[in-house]
Amino acid sequence: MLAEVEVAAGRLDDARSACRTLAAVTREADVPRIDALAAYAAGITAAAAGEPDAAARLETALAGFAAAGLPLETARTRLALSRLLADTAPEVAVAEARAALTAFDELAATADADATASHLRRLGSPGRPAPRGTGALTHRESEVLRLLAEGLSNEQLAQRLFLSKRTVEHHVSNILGKLGVTTRAEATALALRALPGDLAAAPAPSRKAT
Repeated sequence: MLAEVEVAAGRLDDARSACRTLAAVTREADVPRIDALAAYAAGITAAAAGEPDAAARLETALAGFAAAGLPLETARTRLALSRLLADTAPEVAVAEARAALTAFDELAATADADATASHLRRLGSPGRPAPRGTGALTHRESEVLRLLAEGLSNEQLAQRLFLSKRTVEHHVSNILGKLGVTTRAEATALALRALPGDLAAAPAPSRKAT
């Protein structure tokens, strides 16, 4: 995790330091899971630095996580490989991303799944078909509606769901039309009555008298 944070922040020297620490641990303990984590950390660091052995390190991590029975880590490594190969081997990149997306969906790892679907769209491949959700809403529209009930703006929705702001606006417009309402507050009020579980506990929106 530390290596991921340092890579994301562009602090590659600090990422390499984390990798050296993991490598030292692997020399002292024969634990396949730690070996795979060390290979993954080294792989994402090498990928960020443009080093030629990045793919080999990630492949090693992929095999290690799969052998250790760690599906979430396996899927994240597939996504890292896909990002690395996006320009040089796009067909392989799409295949790895699709395998990762399937695993994330099965694990209900929503944030990872949305990031992977967004990556697939950048590769020019459909992210995933949206299954039908509550009533006439698609699964994605139901998800947007739940977040609307939390008071999120379109920009915040876009960040949470890894979508463009224009796409979010399109979803919100569809939701209002399908529910037969004209405001977000009215949509939220309907959602509190219609959508199950977690949303039902959300506070009702305030409405001004008209």
